[in-house]
Amino acid sequence: MTYPALKVAIVGGGVSGLSLAYYLRRHGAEPSRQLDITIFERKASLGGNAETVVVDLGIRRTEQGPDSHYLRWADLGVNDVNLTTYKKLEAIMREIGYLDHMKPLQDTESYFTRDGRLALTDDTYLQQGVSDPTFSLDAADDGLLAPLIQVVHRTALNLLDSITPSYTVGAYFDDCVARPREMLEAAARELGISINWADASLPARVESVRTLIYYPRIAAMYFADDRGPAEMPLEAPFQYYRVQEGGGEPRRRYFEYGAQRWLEALAAYLVEPDDTKPPVTIRRHADIRVRIEPGKAVLSDEYGWSESFDLVIVATHADDARRIVTLSDELMSIRERLDAILGAVRYTRSYAVCHTASGRLPPNKNVWRTYNIEIRDPGDTFFPYRIDYVANLHQNDPANPVYDSAGLPQYFVSLVNDLNCIPRQEMLDKVLDPTRLPKEMLDRLPESTRVQMHEGLHESGYKSELPDIDEDLHRKAWTYFKHNVLDARCIQAQRDIDRYNAEVAHAYRQGQASWPLLFAGGWTRGAGLQEQCMEQAERLSNWILGREEPPLK
Repeated sequence: MTYPALKVAIVGGGVSGLSLAYYLRRHGAEPSRQLDITIFERKASLGGNAETVVVDLGIRRTEQGPDSHYLRWADLGVNDVNLTTYKKLEAIMREIGYLDHMKPLQDTESYFTRDGRLALTDDTYLQQGVSDPTFSLDAADDGLLAPLIQVVHRTALNLLDSITPSYTVGAYFDDCVARPREMLEAAARELGISINWADASLPARVESVRTLIYYPRIAAMYFADDRGPAEMPLEAPFQYYRVQEGGGEPRRRYFEYGAQRWLEALAAYLVEPDDTKPPVTIRRHADIRVRIEPGKAVLSDEYGWSESFDLVIVATHADDARRIVTLSDELMSIRERLDAILGAVRYTRSYAVCHTASGRLPPNKNVWRTYNIEIRDPGDTFFPYRIDYVANLHQNDPANPVYDSAGLPQYFVSLVNDLNCIPRQEMLDKVLDPTRLPKEMLDRLPESTRVQMHEGLHESGYKSELPDIDEDLHRKAWTYFKHNVLDARCIQAQRDIDRYNAEVAHAYRQGQASWPLLFAGGWTRGAGLQEQCMEQAERLSNWILGREEPPLK
């Protein structure tokens, strides 16, 4: 016996929504119960916090001539992954034929004070370039700092499965300073690193690891707490490290022509007709509302359209979910439960700017690395997203002679909490005229970038949430995005939404679901890395399709 196709609505066209559609489509071809999947995306473009721009760096002159404008692209959003640990992402990319577009980057870091009194470079994975021993992290403190960093790092990773969100980064380092041998000896033995536990300077060296390396790095993370790194749960940054940097020798890759291009490739794969798989439809410019009543879900928009669905999965930010989802009075207890969960998630809003303001970088140019992280004074604000990277190194120009030999000024992408951090005259202009681009470049850009050029659109990223912006600023190469703060309340909210999802998925499979509503999105799992979004998407799809029994503890 066959049944009508099960209508599934996915609200949100970022990596979470697209991944949900991928896993449902891949495993949802049961002969007795077909799926019909529709993705709704509020914006014109897919990809959430992703945007690619093209900038003009000046006139390139060669002996052969003629002179030409030197145009480069820059990824302003999510811009790199570690394929050693991003197993699901790599598998999907291989399936859709995208893996060759992931290119190695120059994975190097600098830690510096703005006044130039201190600078350290981590060139462990430098492939092409020059490393100055004067600034090498390996040589710092007579070679004693770098191995201690490894031990402190491994100790924190080993604690992840035994700590609660109340155990903060600050508490961890306080413990390491007060009782270094007790805290660190097991990890040192595991790594085969010899440490003189009787060294009277060891506690001060641990403080240096905290102040010079970890606090600056954590403060630069997109999910950082604006109250400072010390207040964050230890598991927040170190779960990130486990996914982003773990798994042995890293295979760091950047998204050629931007992360948005790969997500558009995934979207194209999803909507390609295939009689063996459930159909997927993607609706853009769909600012919809979700109304949940007992046993019923209705989506509607401001133009009078409405449609019922058998199941709705909201794969948006938590604050957007609160805005678009309404539960009827009959579901008041569920409404209150969800409001408490979603309301526990705080957000920061930040800017990514493409520019040539070299004053953002270390004063000594020899210290410039792919990622440049400022060591701030203890009294300085730790507002997140203050990090600057050299786009030429991130896009690995040393391995691309056509770019590396150009001799033109280097350009940078900075992640800041205020656009005024970058002088406007040093912000680069976006190239908005597609006829100026070589056909090869134009064809390789994300569709959303090309559409913005053709139609003169400004509303990329989350700019629609900003007050009026003058036309001159609109033309600059920047974007506005948001991310949840991964504090203790958010981690608890993630656990609470997992329990909620498991209960609903179980009831749904038993034919007893009174409210067909589930939640995904970056805020629901870890730091919201693409791999974690995919893990969550696969798990939810397995629960929905009965491939895995949801835990009900």
